[in-house]
Amino acid sequence: MQKALKRTLIPLLTFILILLAPIRPVQAQVGSASDLISGVNSLRQSQGLEPYSTDSYLMSFAQTQSDYMASLGTWTHVRADGSTAFDYGIKENVAMGTNMSISYCIYTVWSDYTHWVTMVGYTGGRVGAGVAIANNTVYYTLNVIPSGSTVSDNPDTADDTGEDTSVVAQETEVVIYPVATVTPNADGIIIHTVKYGETLWAISQAYGVPIETILANSNISLETTDVYEGQTLIIQKATVPTATATPTPTEDPGTPTPTQPRATMTPSPSRTPSPTQTPTRGPSIFAQALSNGKGFGIALVAISVAGLGALLYFGFLKKS
Repeated sequence: MQKALKRTLIPLLTFILILLAPIRPVQAQVGSASDLISGVNSLRQSQGLEPYSTDSYLMSFAQTQSDYMASLGTWTHVRADGSTAFDYGIKENVAMGTNMSISYCIYTVWSDYTHWVTMVGYTGGRVGAGVAIANNTVYYTLNVIPSGSTVSDNPDTADDTGEDTSVVAQETEVVIYPVATVTPNADGIIIHTVKYGETLWAISQAYGVPIETILANSNISLETTDVYEGQTLIIQKATVPTATATPTPTEDPGTPTPTQPRATMTPSPSRTPSPTQTPTRGPSIFAQALSNGKGFGIALVAISVAGLGALLYFGFLKKS
């Protein structure tokens, strides 16, 4: 009896515990630190650049910053000790967003020139990434040490790469710069002047023209990965119009002068010859008598009386 009771209670309790277990929200779009590095290296590959190599020190450095931003509930380049990655000679991109995907972070949030340089502005280097999630908000950090650069543990002795990073360190918001396309000239050529924050990749996507084609049209080395404000790019060369045969003008025959119609003679009616009167004979006495009803009756009575008289005379009187 006890064994049967145990076999019944154990599955029931297990089912109740599963129902009472807290349900964690699923972060379907959020990527990991390795996904962020893979996304950046895919972008570099599309630009003809070698991938960044993963550095364990930068991985820890970036993850610490993502965790710190998650604790603050906002993004920042300043660390808990008041220093920044730029003080150590390390390039850094940070971003935050609700369930933000890796692709959106790289190609939209970091599409301006300053952040773009960190990802594809160097021929090589080492990279580290950090990801933290708090209240459905993801915090991304990307740290890069370009090839040939050195990193110091003391911010005061960090190697000066010659690049002014003060603007990056003092940023207070992420700005997205959409590319405004230019209409072709009369000859079909499209010339684009680079605006602040525009990237070569963003320009290529806006016009739907490969980066290699834009660089070739503009006589720029195909190894170039960035552009600068005010630079002119030839998106499309002049199109050669197709020669068309010149139509031969057709001689105008002119408008014909209407011909006045001739007056037509109305035919006169032909005379109908009058009929010639032919003399006719008068009716006979018998016909005249017949034509008169009264005379016909009298004649008929007279004939009857004459016939009766003849019958009496010859039939009776003469015999006696």
